[in-house]
Amino acid sequence: MELEFFAHSEILAPFFFLIGLQLRNEISHFKEILLPTFAALGGMLFPALIFITINSDPTISAGWPLVMPTDIALVILVLLAIGQRASLALKTFLLALAVADDLLSIIVIGVKYTSALKFTEVLASIGAVLLGALVDKIPLEKIFVKIVNFAVLPIYVFANIYPTLTTDLELQSQLGNSVIVARVVGKIMGITLFALIAVKLLKSELKINKFELVGGAALAGMGLAVSIMIANLSYASENLLNQ
Repeated sequence: MELEFFAHSEILAPFFFLIGLQLRNEISHFKEILLPTFAALGGMLFPALIFITINSDPTISAGWPLVMPTDIALVILVLLAIGQRASLALKTFLLALAVADDLLSIIVIGVKYTSALKFTEVLASIGAVLLGALVDKIPLEKIFVKIVNFAVLPIYVFANIYPTLTTDLELQSQLGNSVIVARVVGKIMGITLFALIAVKLLKSELKINKFELVGGAALAGMGLAVSIMIANLSYASENLLNQ
């Protein structure tokens, strides 16, 4: 089977279904996810605005949604690696933020790329999220999560980046650099600021300290699978995709 087969976004259907499952779990604690959701909104707006601002070329700036999503799997892996050095409150906050972030990103995909999305891609993304949010607990859910995180996502990412790594890798590029700046600066500023605003507006308690908030916001800058999917929808140029 050709590697290109695994580069299609339909391969991500189990991942989007998992987002739906996690969304279902988070909704059961509705009051607890309001603050992380508001913070996630800031963590999407700021990177997008920075990306658009530093890219005067409309061909590049058209891909602004790709700097929005936080990769749930990467955040979870880093938190597992940190272990007990990360508080339970921080882990809970980041998981809720990442779920809200990816859900909002999927809404952006559905609105901005309506004409570009194939029917199968709609089913594999928006349809899979809705299905995951509606179903009750699935059997062997923990095993399913591991299959998604350690098989589906790595295969999809590898299939997309391997051709670039072996032929057209660029360590410096306008698009690549602007993605880094938008994510690093935008996520930290947006999440931190909106979380502090949410504490006042929603009269919610921030259960993590400000150092954990900034550190967590930096971790939220990691993007992967959903960002690659958005890049594929945004750019027809192989040169831009390689960047």
